[in-house]
Amino acid sequence: MSVPTSTSLPRSGPVSGDDDGLTDFDGAGEILRDWGSGLRPDPDLTVSDWADRHRMLSGRASAEPGRYRTARTPYMREIMDRLSPGDVMQRIVFMKAAQVGATEAGNNWIGFAIHQAPGPMLAVQPTVELAKRNSRQRIDPLIEESPELRERVKPARSRDAGNTMLSKEFAGGILIMTGANSAVGLRSTPARYIFLDEVDAYPASADEEGDPVTLAEARSLTFA
Repeated sequence: MSVPTSTSLPRSGPVSGDDDGLTDFDGAGEILRDWGSGLRPDPDLTVSDWADRHRMLSGRASAEPGRYRTARTPYMREIMDRLSPGDVMQRIVFMKAAQVGATEAGNNWIGFAIHQAPGPMLAVQPTVELAKRNSRQRIDPLIEESPELRERVKPARSRDAGNTMLSKEFAGGILIMTGANSAVGLRSTPARYIFLDEVDAYPASADEEGDPVTLAEARSLTFA
């Protein structure tokens, strides 16, 4: 019985140079390069890696505007990296002094989520008024000064409900900001991520409906 030494396989493309016309025009090389870069997956970054690579600090919110450097607050590195998707921890709690960069570390997490791991996020300040102030002074500059975020979050327009003072839509998710004194805000939407800032200043009850931390954490049950 004879055994063939080769097998004729069907081809998925032309045998000869029939495809030359696909690349024989001005700009073809640039198109192919862009197409190839679009196939490249995003690098596997931690939150601190992302911040060092992409985060820009605004003079509106920082005494040292320019590129964010984790080396300036090295004690925040592990906390940020524990918030990365690859870490097994699901809840991170820490006690801190004032003005040690903790809120900016949390904002780095927000930026990372928008860019690398989008999903619905709830960010809670002690009051709705403080949430509005944080949005103006920290979240808006976070988005505006970091190109990767500016590309993904809709620009603020008076008629665009996708980007308001307390709500920022982006591909694959939304950031909702509210106060711990607002029961309505705390139950407004399911959340994959929850950022509770300045918890020691939260009221004992949100509109007499219960502990604001418990109400906020209940938003994440569908993602547990």
